[in-house]
Amino acid sequence: MTLSRKEMVKKAALDVLKAFIIGVVVAAATAVILFACGFFFGSFQIVNGFEVVKDGLLLIGLFLVAGMLLAKGKKENADEKKEAKNGWRQHFSVVGLKTVVLMISAAFLLIASVADLILLNL
Repeated sequence: MTLSRKEMVKKAALDVLKAFIIGVVVAAATAVILFACGFFFGSFQIVNGFEVVKDGLLLIGLFLVAGMLLAKGKKENADEKKEAKNGWRQHFSVVGLKTVVLMISAAFLLIASVADLILLNL
């Protein structure tokens, strides 16, 4: 079954949005954990909590981008590739791994930017 161009674009947009929402949820949960660590270990100051959130999310986001770029040259044998692709297509029908990792890292960097903006206004 082949999809028309319009259906393919719609499915790709939904996949990208789904990956971005997953990234925002994971980044927000990570931000809460990092804020708690920075707040408790930083002598109970809110500024220290936001500083740890900003730095931690920037590091995680940049490591995700680096991992995405390094995954370019990986080769899999045919059986593993077919099995992985079937499992992957259950969640994302059009986009590939790199696009999903890119959207998740963009969400991490967006939340880090929000933390930096809050830190700037404190």
